[in-house]
Amino acid sequence: MAGWAELPNGLIVNIANRVKVIEDFIAFRAVCSSWRISTIKEDFDVLLPQVPLLMLGAKYEDYREFYSLTKKKVSRIFLPEARGSECLPSEGWLCTVLNDTGEMNLLHPFSREKIHLPSRKALLTFHDLPALDGDCWSCVERADLSANPSLTSDYVLMVHHCSPSSCLAFWRPGDLDWTHIDVVNYSGIAALIYHKGQFYSMSYFGEVRAYRVAGRNTTDQPMVQIRILAEMHYIQGNLPDVQYYFVELSGALLLVSRFGNITFDDDGNSIFYTFKFEVSELDVIRGKLKKEMKTLGDSSIFLGRNWATCIDSCKFNGIKPNHIYFTDDGFEYDRDVEGGGVGRDMGAYNLEDEEIESFYSGQSTSLICPPAWVIPSLIM
Repeated sequence: MAGWAELPNGLIVNIANRVKVIEDFIAFRAVCSSWRISTIKEDFDVLLPQVPLLMLGAKYEDYREFYSLTKKKVSRIFLPEARGSECLPSEGWLCTVLNDTGEMNLLHPFSREKIHLPSRKALLTFHDLPALDGDCWSCVERADLSANPSLTSDYVLMVHHCSPSSCLAFWRPGDLDWTHIDVVNYSGIAALIYHKGQFYSMSYFGEVRAYRVAGRNTTDQPMVQIRILAEMHYIQGNLPDVQYYFVELSGALLLVSRFGNITFDDDGNSIFYTFKFEVSELDVIRGKLKKEMKTLGDSSIFLGRNWATCIDSCKFNGIKPNHIYFTDDGFEYDRDVEGGGVGRDMGAYNLEDEEIESFYSGQSTSLICPPAWVIPSLIM
């Protein structure tokens, strides 16, 4: 290894510049101290699209496991900051909510850098509700970042929480508390995304709203501008067998509908399984859904707990075009299953023939946090 460590600095940098996958770049820098010193973040194009890693279901331990679709292997990462927490992925970070105390943070899983957030208690006291301790799963149901905190300090975190109705609140770097948005969605928030300068939400009654949040360094009033874009009345009812996701593809905003059934095992525990997806583009100007899309072309969608994204599959090995890679996020059905029921409903859905195949041979169940997609990113 001494010979490798003594390679000329210019040659090391030249090799590093040819690495296009963050997993490989991280491994490259881990070879020895001289290689780490010689390669810096600027040697890697952090804006290059990356294949999401599957963060497997949480256990009560200080390590989290990540499965790589391209390498077909699992890596264990020391991450004690996530122990006992629900983890909501967004922009390569995790919004963590510690179940016991309600402590909330933004956590970068590959560097362990942490950004402190106002607590879960601060969300609930706004509604004059008592502080929650102990089993308070799923109080915070969604969290979405406007930008990657690794790349900028000018970002907004929007969270959807239930207390007891569905409410939205946001936080910006430097804010001392959550700012609550005075809109109540009694039917629940079905989807949430940041897209082209605005947050978008959709209720289970089909109401699509846009939220433009003022920056901290501006004097814009009101602080949040809200408008209703669409009322799609045919999306009716808080049905347990339909879940919705917003995802951006080539600048367009797509609505993905996930259809499933509920069955029961021999012990009477409910189990959710997916059998179909539908994808349509949302016309944000006219406030209407366009015709259902029958193909994604070379693109593939990754969706699951809290988050969805699109990538160009032809740029990566092992990723199939026109597929939807999905993970289990049916938490409301599986909390009481011994050992955790969440994690059973995962697969890759072919939009052309509507067939589902497995992409992970193991089973990853959890009572704490289900498997979820995380975009690998760098902080150095």
